[in-house]
Amino acid sequence: MDTISIIHEEIVTIERDYYQVKSVIQDKLRKWSDLYVFDDLNHRIRYKTEGPLIPDDNSKIPVLILLSNPHPNSVKQGMFLSPNRGRANPFWDTLRDTGFFTYDGKIDATVMIKNEYQSPFRFFMAVLFPFPTKDPTHLINFFGKTEYKKMIETSKATIKKLIVDYNIMNIICFGKTQYDIMKYSHNTSNNYISFLKKGEIIQDKIWFSEIISIYLTYPTGWRYAKDQRSLKKEGLKKVLNSIVNN
Repeated sequence: MDTISIIHEEIVTIERDYYQVKSVIQDKLRKWSDLYVFDDLNHRIRYKTEGPLIPDDNSKIPVLILLSNPHPNSVKQGMFLSPNRGRANPFWDTLRDTGFFTYDGKIDATVMIKNEYQSPFRFFMAVLFPFPTKDPTHLINFFGKTEYKKMIETSKATIKKLIVDYNIMNIICFGKTQYDIMKYSHNTSNNYISFLKKGEIIQDKIWFSEIISIYLTYPTGWRYAKDQRSLKKEGLKKVLNSIVNN
């Protein structure tokens, strides 16, 4: 089977404190130094990133899985939510546990693009911010608040185009960063984990449309409860059920 790559390169121009940004990235992400190329003359960083993953067209319900930004490990392995430290990303077990996704083999870009799984859904996957870091909060630490705000506007436009181009009516966010940025209402989703634990569905409309729904569920790596696997499964299952029923 031919493999399909979702890895490509992008460029970010640093308008302030370029050498400081460069130094921090080289220090904090030195394990993955081959993902980043620094252009000192033009104060630019060329970097590898992933996605979006756009599945082949079929008659199933399009759903966008929206993540914050890539982890360098995933970019190196060529797929969203790749194994880390020899262990499969728990996201895939959560998705299987819902009963809305069946595939027993290794998950890679080809499997997802070719719809080789059993599901009522056609799963798109994307990151809001393309720059790879170990944690999305590092983007502010690395680039500063001014550059981060510019990233938000650029990223929102990119995701909007994806949603509109493929007529995606439902977006699921696995983390509050991307949910708070993309939703219509301006209140922040503080203490959202406690609402999820109560079995509630957290949803809003996307900022540019009153007919496109956006949902928030547990982060893919969340594990801060003894029954975390069950909680994550039930949270995502309720969202997927809601999408099917609506």
